[in-house]
Amino acid sequence: MSSGYIRYNECSISSAFNDFYIVPDYQREYVWKDEQVERLLSDLIEAFEDDPNKSYFLGTIVTFASGGNTFELIDGQQRLTTFFILLCAIKHIYKTRNDNTSVFDNLIYSSKINADGETVNQYHLRLQYEDAGNCLELIEKDEPQPTSITNSGELLFKAYKIIADSLSEYDKLKKFVGFLLNKTSFIRIETQDMTNALKIFETINQRGKGLDPMDLLKNMVFRQVSREKFKELNMNWREITKTLEKIEEKPLRFLRYFIMANYNTSDCKDGILREDDIYNWLTRNNKQCRYEEEPFKFVQKMKDNVNSYAEYRKPNNSENGNIHLKNIPLLAGRSYKLHLMLMLAASNMNDDAKAQFKKIVESVVYYTVINRITTNETERLFVDWCGSVREIKTIEELNKFTYEKVIPKVSSWKADNEVNFMRLGLNSMQQYRIKFILGKITAYVDSLLLGKTTVDDLSQYIDSAVEIEHIMPQTCDDKSAYNITDEEYEVYLNRLGNLTLLENSINRSIHNDSYEEKSKAYKASKFHLTRSLPVLIDQGQNTAITRTNKMLRAWSEWKKRSIDERQKMLYDLSEKIWSLDQSAT
Repeated sequence: MSSGYIRYNECSISSAFNDFYIVPDYQREYVWKDEQVERLLSDLIEAFEDDPNKSYFLGTIVTFASGGNTFELIDGQQRLTTFFILLCAIKHIYKTRNDNTSVFDNLIYSSKINADGETVNQYHLRLQYEDAGNCLELIEKDEPQPTSITNSGELLFKAYKIIADSLSEYDKLKKFVGFLLNKTSFIRIETQDMTNALKIFETINQRGKGLDPMDLLKNMVFRQVSREKFKELNMNWREITKTLEKIEEKPLRFLRYFIMANYNTSDCKDGILREDDIYNWLTRNNKQCRYEEEPFKFVQKMKDNVNSYAEYRKPNNSENGNIHLKNIPLLAGRSYKLHLMLMLAASNMNDDAKAQFKKIVESVVYYTVINRITTNETERLFVDWCGSVREIKTIEELNKFTYEKVIPKVSSWKADNEVNFMRLGLNSMQQYRIKFILGKITAYVDSLLLGKTTVDDLSQYIDSAVEIEHIMPQTCDDKSAYNITDEEYEVYLNRLGNLTLLENSINRSIHNDSYEEKSKAYKASKFHLTRSLPVLIDQGQNTAITRTNKMLRAWSEWKKRSIDERQKMLYDLSEKIWSLDQSAT
């Protein structure tokens, strides 16, 4: 028979497990969770309850016939592994009831004599990937789950417990077992050509009906290399997936950003690649990606990008502009990740350009937040910029891009920027964002006192030991004392101009005191922006504090007008902090 043959074999559970199956080490590990296991079991019980004499189809599996009656699983390992666990669970229920278990023993393993003359059990399903360990053997022996176990191993034990607990209470178990072993069946697709097997896998799953584009991409790349190189390629692939797991990132989000950052996606609407089109885009863009001609190079590029992605997502220091990457989630929210696409596109920048680019990206995100630019518009813009960013290597090239592309776009957003900022407050924006903006302005002022124009670290300004203090108090019996009406009170109370950062230890002592009493406490703050509220402390001429005070104002009394004036002062400071004009900083 030709090595390229494809054979379709209808198997019952009984006939299928007379053969041997291997889940090779390049396959993904067992990932089924409670929901999938419960659904499979309930579907089987429902079919049995509906008509125990009617055949029930379990789907297809794709195998590489590696010789004799041994098959390497290419597709279907999640279901077949669950069926194997199901047999183990039924066997142990029978055993506890003193029923004969020989049928299940024969389906689970075959006994043979090894070279030492000892009887050993060869399991009909073997999981060769690293995360499996000896979990199936422990499950078959009904031994406890080990204290130290991988995530995949834990899922295997969970599946066993769910099935065992459910069936041990089922009053029709024996008849159900008869139905399971004799009336259920699946199609086993067999081929002795690995390329054929992988192609069949792709055809079955190409519309995402079982696997996501990440799995299909892996299959697509594996088809380009000889079987002898699977292990080497899989080691790189596993590093990619493990890095994504470590930072708790969705693989498909990374894959979208990786593609849009590195390749031209103009064949997609607005250049935005959707998750459900990733696989189709890849199949029609090999000319760009070259995963067929250079599969190892393509996977290495993914690996380099995922390492950069993890570093940009969770920088381990505040150097080389990383402080700006740390700031973005504090400003835009921890789920915000659009900026990572731009950072991946910046892979050709030298270190100085990349550090400056991180500051630019923070400023762009800041202006999207202040001016309420939608996520869709931001994503379209970033995709468009990626093509230019990919070509930038030096600061000179980055400056050219900033003045030609970034500043004009941000300037169009800033048509109402001052008006938007002057309305900024706790009643118009989430508290975490307000605290970040107030924190960065406060930190900037403190940095100026040290002769610096950059902010290195915001941790002491935004941690839980620091509170947002309302200068005009939250409880106010005489609003007229602040030249404010009842209707205006709630708005002005929460305006940014009426807010300052204050240490908890100080804030606890002032409550709803008058501005005169509060001013005494403000002077004790370590934050210059707060302690200078009632009076600007001058210490000689042309010193850092004198230069800083020129940007600030103090108020001997606190009125509605004071809040407006301070909000304008904060606006002017914010424009210096997030300026995109490098000559202005």
